[in-house]
Amino acid sequence: MRKKIIGSTILSVALSSMLIVPSLGQDVQVRPISAEDNEIIPIFYKMHWSEIFIDQLSKDYDIGSLFSGKDLDTAIKAEDYQNIVRVVLDAEYNGAPDAMTREAVVYELMKVWAEKTGQDLDQIATIKMIIYSDTEQFDPKYNHAITVAYMKDVAKGRGGGIFDPKSDVTYGELAALIFNTAEAVKKEKEPDVQPIAEERFETRGSYEIKDGKVVFDFELVSHYTKPKDLLFGSGQQFELTITDEKGEEVYRFSDGKFFTLALVTETVNPGEALKWQDEWDMTDKEGNKLTTGKYTAKIDIMVVPEENSEKIEESQLTTVIEFELTDV
Repeated sequence: MRKKIIGSTILSVALSSMLIVPSLGQDVQVRPISAEDNEIIPIFYKMHWSEIFIDQLSKDYDIGSLFSGKDLDTAIKAEDYQNIVRVVLDAEYNGAPDAMTREAVVYELMKVWAEKTGQDLDQIATIKMIIYSDTEQFDPKYNHAITVAYMKDVAKGRGGGIFDPKSDVTYGELAALIFNTAEAVKKEKEPDVQPIAEERFETRGSYEIKDGKVVFDFELVSHYTKPKDLLFGSGQQFELTITDEKGEEVYRFSDGKFFTLALVTETVNPGEALKWQDEWDMTDKEGNKLTTGKYTAKIDIMVVPEENSEKIEESQLTTVIEFELTDV
């Protein structure tokens, strides 16, 4: 027997907590169908890539009206830029980029970041390497800030080594940039103290290329809950070696140096660290200046095990830093 019914199909798509309900035609003649001739037609909602950043910002800030009804792929207006900066980053902000281009907006946001974190943007040391293949298109005024933005995870370009500095910033890109800037401010303000997770030491290291030298800063951090005494067998408390891509040693800290043979004891309190610094002038053992290539620096803290005391695992007393030199 044939019957007329109202037919509708409801498809649930789990995407950003949204329910899509397509309405199908009514007054449809229906016949029984088998599993073989039952064809399922999926319906997809294509979410704009930037909506995840808008959703994250919406959790902490009232930004709904700033993006509502906006085409996320269109260029932003200066007024909207100022409003979102005031809502998320600085309620008293009265500045503006020189233009709504990608390079000018990133520069302006890094100025806001520097002010909120109490830093001098122009004095922040940066990595001396070519990050983007279109760097020559940058206005020199913005170059340094764009590099800092890369280092602080505020802006990483369009992918494929392209920054595209002269293009206008879209509303979608602005959402990502504002979110990343807010996160970078939070990260910079977090205390540089690691929680004491277990009774152990940890060696950490970092580097920067400055004035024709590679400057290494490293430390031995105590994750113990009580003060610990460390014994060094001489005035040399660390060794730093640098090898090239072939594994050949190009630098060793102790080469040509003399150290006192007296035993030295250092006490490290919980959560504190012993810190050192060393510089490499980028010349190999034959005195040749090295300006390009990938290198590996290995740092060993030269603690001497004491009798009847807990042995410190070697992995706690060493760290490795990989870096690259580019002839810019």
